[in-house]
Amino acid sequence: MKFHIFTCALVATLCLSQPLVGQEADKKETPLAKQMEAMNDAYKAIKKETDPAKGATLARTAQDALLKSLAEVPELVTKGAEGDKAKSVANYRTMIGKAFVSFSEIEEAFIAKDLEKVKTLVEGLREMKKQGHDKYMEDEG
Repeated sequence: MKFHIFTCALVATLCLSQPLVGQEADKKETPLAKQMEAMNDAYKAIKKETDPAKGATLARTAQDALLKSLAEVPELVTKGAEGDKAKSVANYRTMIGKAFVSFSEIEEAFIAKDLEKVKTLVEGLREMKKQGHDKYMEDEG
């Protein structure tokens, strides 16, 4: 009897939670979100990396993701007022371009084995990331 109740409860939990999991996954799986996730993963790894060759590779990974993200437009921009879209798209691309340049400078610093410069450049990216998120991401709360 206890096994039957446990089995029913388990099945009910799985059935009820599955749509919620699927909806959350669908929400995050935009092409832009995938590129930003790849860039963010590289960014996090760079903050801890001390091997110049690995660091340079991570910087190139971030650069690649940023290049791919240029073809995308943040959802908040597409939902915005028609008159502001062109300005917002241009601003978004400018921010992506600046991030690309920063990761290129990080790559150069890793190649030069200048880990202090890497650290300084990464600290500058933190504020850039915050500005981009404040401007182009919806609050999930």
